[in-house]
Amino acid sequence: MEQYWVEGLFANRQGIRKEQKTGVMPATAIEPFARALWANSPDEAVRMATEALKGGRWIESPRISRLTEEQRMRAIGAPEFPGLATPSRRKRAKG
Repeated sequence: MEQYWVEGLFANRQGIRKEQKTGVMPATAIEPFARALWANSPDEAVRMATEALKGGRWIESPRISRLTEEQRMRAIGAPEFPGLATPSRRKRAKG
């Protein structure tokens, strides 16, 4: 099994019901989806992600990647927020 990073936008179940009644999807019903899933293939990862929507529907097909968002941003050298970097270890003083 391999780890796949699945991300995309989906409409939740309540938004789909409102769309069926009024014909318009409310903007508050659209949510981001980003999750790491263990699967045998990318197709299986998409199937598992679709099941995780719990009655929701993809707005557009999800993106599948082997890299997480953090790994991708670090690879391109994007700046980090202050205070979120891992602290460096202090050297012990010899005494």
